Amino acid sequence: MKLRTWKRMAKQGFHNVFRNRIMSLASVSAIAAALFVLGLVLMVVMNINNIVASLESKVEVTIFLKSEAQRLDIQSLERQIKSWEGISELRFVSKQEALNTWKEEWGDKKYLLDGYHAGNNPLPDSFHIKLEKPEYVADIVEKANAFKMVEKVQYSKDVVDSISSIASTTRIFGLIIVAVLIAMAMIIIHNTIRISVYSRRREVNIMKYIGATDWYIRWPFLMEGMVLGLFGAVISGGLTAGVYSMLVSRMSGSPVQSNLLSLFQLLPLERVMYPVSALFLLVGVMVGTTASLLSISRHLRV
Repeated sequence: MKLRTWKRMAKQGFHNVFRNRIMSLASVSAIAAALFVLGLVLMVVMNINNIVASLESKVEVTIFLKSEAQRLDIQSLERQIKSWEGISELRFVSKQEALNTWKEEWGDKKYLLDGYHAGNNPLPDSFHIKLEKPEYVADIVEKANAFKMVEKVQYSKDVVDSISSIASTTRIFGLIIVAVLIAMAMIIIHNTIRISVYSRRREVNIMKYIGATDWYIRWPFLMEGMVLGLFGAVISGGLTAGVYSMLVSRMSGSPVQSNLLSLFQLLPLERVMYPVSALFLLVGVMVGTTASLLSISRHLRV
């Protein structure tokens, strides 16, 4: 197809958008509304995933060593622990450091611990391990218990299980909601554009009778759907960014004491809007084009 023909069809597509102002406004509004709701849900899911990820990164395993463990054995164990999968941070805490921390935690009553010193320190040497994900806990606990110098391995099983459950449930629920909203957006846009195409069915029939090919007839409508999807994506992106920016501003300005939600740090606007805007443009253009293609197909059967 010649470039001149492409230009003419693109021009006709843009012309149709502004010629049918009421139907175009309805289509753009449907797209913007559907994508706006989709964007808000995506932002909620992204922030929940971020909160869950931060909780996952706080999962710790503490390995307590026997009092007879020698320095060389401890160093050897430390090298082996570093090679294990799923460890984000490893810290060795000597018994003296543990005693100092214990005294600090007692605050004004630390004098009660003055009787403990290096010679009779009841606290053991230990390794504090931060994990990348709770899923690694069972494997690390099993490996640690296999060493003879290990006295005890401590971790909160209930907390780990709860975090794992919340993480998996949140991600599955988020994916389901996103899929449902995208499907709803396609249905709304398809029906709206179908009305627009139906209003010009006679024009399509005339073009068909005088010998125009199916794709020659389709392209202006596809261009129109693409433009409508693009407009809807831009509008919904602006609305979503404005609402999220307002929410971030209010939460950052609220005191922790009066707002429990401020305990959780919201993701910055740019980290959220880049992927959401890209998705808006992709979904808006694809859905607008697909809806136009489906809507025009039935009127080409003359």
